[in-house]
Amino acid sequence: MTRSALATRPACLEDLQDLVGLWTQLREAGGRAARSVHPANPADAEARLRAVLADPEHRVVLCHLDGAPAGMAILTDVGMGPLTDHRAIQLSAVAVEDSHRRRGVGRALVAAALAYADEVGRDQIVVSLYPALRDAQRFYARLGFTPLVLRRVAPVAVVRRRLGLPERRSAHDLVPLRARVRRSRLTPRRALERR
Repeated sequence: MTRSALATRPACLEDLQDLVGLWTQLREAGGRAARSVHPANPADAEARLRAVLADPEHRVVLCHLDGAPAGMAILTDVGMGPLTDHRAIQLSAVAVEDSHRRRGVGRALVAAALAYADEVGRDQIVVSLYPALRDAQRFYARLGFTPLVLRRVAPVAVVRRRLGLPERRSAHDLVPLRARVRRSRLTPRRALERR
């Protein structure tokens, strides 16, 4: 049995179609959560990936297995929050070609993130995962990643309904309302109720 050749390198514009293909697989594998936040149109994904490739704040890494594109990741040097100066490498959009799973591609992408962390002097790597990716959850746990925060996302319209707030009006409708609120000293909600 021969050993597969893994190679990881920064991606470039010539890799754009391979990256879009990998992104499409990630979007589908991530389930409903991934589909709700990622553009459905591959042309939109291509435009966004093109912008990320051109942005010096990000590094897109492409992994090849036996010469074929096998995985990708986007690496970003990010702050850990507004109340801290601590920074880390954010590992995002990690996608591994379905036919190349369990062949070291994920480990190679994490190793690329480690190399980038060393390059820019960061002590931690952060990864965000879709809940539907249970194998990925286990993979990162085996590598020593532990939960730090749980991020939940919801459409504004859903939260507005659950809070019992009225539907959002257009910006044009809100301008007179704001003026009435200032004049009447009513809270915005009470002004809406009087409307």
